[in-house]
Amino acid sequence: MKGNVLNVNSKTISEINLPEGFFSVPEKKHLIYSAIRTQRTNKRRGTASTQQRGDVSYSTKKMRPQKGSGRSRQGARTSNIWKGGAVAFGPHPKTYHIKLNKNEKRVAIFSALSSKFREGNVHIVEEIKITGKTKEIVQLFNGVSDNLKKELGTILLVYSDMNGEVALAANNIPYCKSLNFKFLNVYDIVVYESILFTKEAVGEMQGWWKNE
Repeated sequence: MKGNVLNVNSKTISEINLPEGFFSVPEKKHLIYSAIRTQRTNKRRGTASTQQRGDVSYSTKKMRPQKGSGRSRQGARTSNIWKGGAVAFGPHPKTYHIKLNKNEKRVAIFSALSSKFREGNVHIVEEIKITGKTKEIVQLFNGVSDNLKKELGTILLVYSDMNGEVALAANNIPYCKSLNFKFLNVYDIVVYESILFTKEAVGEMQGWWKNE
């Protein structure tokens, strides 16, 4: 399977052999949905908590006599109908963690990536070495956009450790997220409009995902 490689410096386009197991996987929408749901749900902290009657710091003495006043019957001040009392049916700490097995996660990632590749929104660039300056990333994006003759929109930049201080350089760009290929995930693949891979990331990704 062939893919185009953009050289921003020389403004040339060459070809590279891409692993079919990463870029030509049939789209499996149910797995993509499950992976996104798992990823977002597992970010929930589940720390919301309200006081029950036993937790409220008030006397348990009966508020007024049961009969004779003509008013409603009331028990302790800790009741939920009183201001500052307990909360009826309120939330308590819990875990929202759900599990997606490793093979399902892997298939979901490369199914989403393959779908993005077929749409023409995955691009590979070579000779990228960033020293940590934001202007270097901006020049890279402008060069890719000029080569492709189209706007990239929001960008997910997937790099390897060989590409220098990419994360530092991309921190100040609101429409871009930099991501080491080891942390590739379905949510980011789906959310961002364009995905830029460095050539080094594509090469190292094969060995990493094979051995994971």
